[in-house]
Amino acid sequence: MKKVAEYLRTQAASLTAMADADNLTGKYADELAENARGLGRKLDLAEDRYREVKGHLSGWAEDLEEFQKRADRALRDAKDAQRTIDAHESRAEDPPRPSDGKPAEKPADTGKEDPRLKQAKEDLHDARTRLDTAEGDYEERADHVARKIRSSIDDDMKDSVWNDFKGWVADAEWLSKFADWAGWATTVLGLVAMVFPFVGGVVAALTLAAFLVHLVQAATGNGSWYDVVMDIGAFKLARVGTKAADKIKSLQQGSRNTAADLAKDRAKAQASSANKGARDSAAKRERKRGGTSGSKRNKARASRLNMERKNRAAGHDAAEEVRNADLPDITRGEKREALLDKAMGQQMKDIRNLRDMHPDNAALAANARKAEGLLLVHQGAWGVSTVADLGDKAIDSQFEQYGAWKDGMTAPMAGTSQW
Repeated sequence: MKKVAEYLRTQAASLTAMADADNLTGKYADELAENARGLGRKLDLAEDRYREVKGHLSGWAEDLEEFQKRADRALRDAKDAQRTIDAHESRAEDPPRPSDGKPAEKPADTGKEDPRLKQAKEDLHDARTRLDTAEGDYEERADHVARKIRSSIDDDMKDSVWNDFKGWVADAEWLSKFADWAGWATTVLGLVAMVFPFVGGVVAALTLAAFLVHLVQAATGNGSWYDVVMDIGAFKLARVGTKAADKIKSLQQGSRNTAADLAKDRAKAQASSANKGARDSAAKRERKRGGTSGSKRNKARASRLNMERKNRAAGHDAAEEVRNADLPDITRGEKREALLDKAMGQQMKDIRNLRDMHPDNAALAANARKAEGLLLVHQGAWGVSTVADLGDKAIDSQFEQYGAWKDGMTAPMAGTSQW
């Protein structure tokens, strides 16, 4: 506190000199002088605080030393008295044996206490009294010094709401404990969510909560901006992986639609070919009979329209069958490739199967290529996020310098002079 007071005094003097300088001209000079003078007055108030509190604490240190000496003397005297009492009681319970080996008879009780025992008990009582007195004097003096310190900091220099909030964050140790717990919980539950996707919502909520705590701590100078950057990176990578998964699902639906259109066209073509053969046979029979009447022509036209309707129905049924087909089963290897996401593994296999069923279709081949690339993006986002998270926790638990380095990232943003 003495060093801080000296530093503040030096800075206040420099600001005052700057404000009183007469070799500066222009509008900036007036603004600079006004701000320097105002800041100088605040530094003077702060210097008064540190100087006065330093004086109170210096006197308190001397008082503490004296109280400790009094307590030490009382303890020493109490131990001496207790040893005398213990030795007397030991002799009374186990009297010395005479030379013949037979236990000696206890001396008759004369009604008078051993003077040395009596004095030891009085000394023990006196030591306890002196210790109680020293403790009472200590508490009284502590209250006195505390009042003096409060009086010294009760001046015109008031903390802002922001400063009060920063102090509250600094004292709230439960925030740090919660952030640490949430960090480990998201790491573990992130792995669980790969098998049980519904856990993903809990992971997202805990990640957001940890991010908000880290942000508040860093902004108030009580945490590291490195943790905030790590949280933002985790959000970004999770978003990249989620978008890649969504795009794979869209590509799978697109491939289903393309394959459904192909199945529809093929079914219609097959039905049309079969119908054409039937129509040609009917026309050939009519020509042999010498032509057809009007009613027969109408009947033939109705038959042709009915066949066309059936062709369209056949195409529609074939398309719906492809669209609504169950997703294919996948192997363990295919599931591992999708990072244990069964749905994504089935979607990838469906895209590949549809491509292989129609090797000449450019759209299905393009969808498969895009899906393969998105799968790599999904794997990479998960891998980088997991390695960064586990690596940060492992290094932080093993190397104190790493934690100190992260704490150093708070200084420039918090406005301290440590950076």
